[in-house]
Amino acid sequence: MMFRTAIISSFLLATSTVLAEPVSTCYDYTEVLELGPTGCTQRTLFLAIRNAFNVQRNLPDAEGCRGGIKRDIMTLTGTTEWDAAYKTLQDMCDSALADATDEAQSNIDTWKYLENEPHKIGLEDFFDGTGFLNTETGNFQQDESRFIKRGGYERFLYVGDDPRENDHYPTSEQSFQGGEAIRRFYEKEAKESFLSPPTLGLEGSCQASNTAVCCWHRDRQYDDRNGNCDYRDCANQNPGDNTDLCWTEDNGKVFPYPGGETEQDMHCHGFSWGLDESGSDVNTNAKWNNLFFVSMYDHMYQRGYVESITNDAKIAGEQAMCGCVEDMAPIARADCTEAIGRTNYTAYQDEESGLFVVERVPDTFQLEFRACEGYNYVDDFGPEEYAENPDAEDLQQSNNDLAAFVFRQYLEGKIDEDHVNTVEETIIGYRNPDVNNGDAERDAACKAAFEDRFPGEPFVEREIEEVTIVTI
Repeated sequence: MMFRTAIISSFLLATSTVLAEPVSTCYDYTEVLELGPTGCTQRTLFLAIRNAFNVQRNLPDAEGCRGGIKRDIMTLTGTTEWDAAYKTLQDMCDSALADATDEAQSNIDTWKYLENEPHKIGLEDFFDGTGFLNTETGNFQQDESRFIKRGGYERFLYVGDDPRENDHYPTSEQSFQGGEAIRRFYEKEAKESFLSPPTLGLEGSCQASNTAVCCWHRDRQYDDRNGNCDYRDCANQNPGDNTDLCWTEDNGKVFPYPGGETEQDMHCHGFSWGLDESGSDVNTNAKWNNLFFVSMYDHMYQRGYVESITNDAKIAGEQAMCGCVEDMAPIARADCTEAIGRTNYTAYQDEESGLFVVERVPDTFQLEFRACEGYNYVDDFGPEEYAENPDAEDLQQSNNDLAAFVFRQYLEGKIDEDHVNTVEETIIGYRNPDVNNGDAERDAACKAAFEDRFPGEPFVEREIEEVTIVTI
């Protein structure tokens, strides 16, 4: 009861107009509602309460309710204004989720399951873009129906869901078991607990940007509707194209990449997080879960995207496959994922106080990964303007775009202007949402950024000097 009372008291203090003493509702709402991970919203609570109201109002011996459903909901929420009552329903859901998040944050998990026997995935090598998961070719998962649609046994010797048996690019046992470990890790550790940093090199990193990105140049898996890898040709095939590489630097020289002849198709995907790791912001506390999801599960296991862009011999320089944006070569844009929390709920009218209570169901918290939701950059619009008018007409929502999510983080005060400036050094389309429209817009943005960064230098491709090794 102390826990329920604490929640009730917090909402009484939060509302603008509060009743000094609870007033009895017209009807009874003590029956417990069980709500799933996406079921607790102000609308679902309103509809559930309204349904109970209508059922009891239509009973043969029911007494009338002066003020109707709004009167009962204001009483349940301890308010005397309808807008405050409706908002409080959502606040109750949010508070219960925050409580579930706090409970989950006490459970910090490691990546040891992937590193230890029998999987022996070298995490340092993996994030660099090397190691067997990156360098081998073959599927991690597949669907038998895809082979049947392509002709079945008239075309293939093997038709099934085991990629180790494929007659085209059979997957090695090591890669297959690594993929299965990643799938299991996603279902358990990555969704049910917050992960620690995967390597010592990543611990405490990205402080200049609070943003990381992975960029891939190769697709190792076919029949997943992503990338150019095909069962007839999966040698050095490209991932799905979503960005442009602007330039790289190597040994004091800069190498521009206009057009797509050398760069060809490449794919970049990032994530960003806030400064306060002590609070209940799920996305901030789940940044290493996000790294796992983006790099290992969503892009490698599901799509087959592997290897750093500088693993391509035609691209100068050297960079990791995944890293802090300040350590990566400039690109036009990147897709983006954010982590949110989910839990199950119970909701009911407390018999003692007469107020409505929403509680999380213990041990049901899970992380969900989704395309991040952000805003296109707007000139002269910052945290102060956003605080005064979060629904400003100038704000245009842009999802699955790293720059837009960073801008939203900035507006919400989760990162500062220095972080934004660092991000913009690498994600050169931060202020230019047109880069989301296509290759021509991305190439033009890269050219403009290059000429601004290197005045007088032509935005033309420079030949990579071949190094001749002389043996004596």
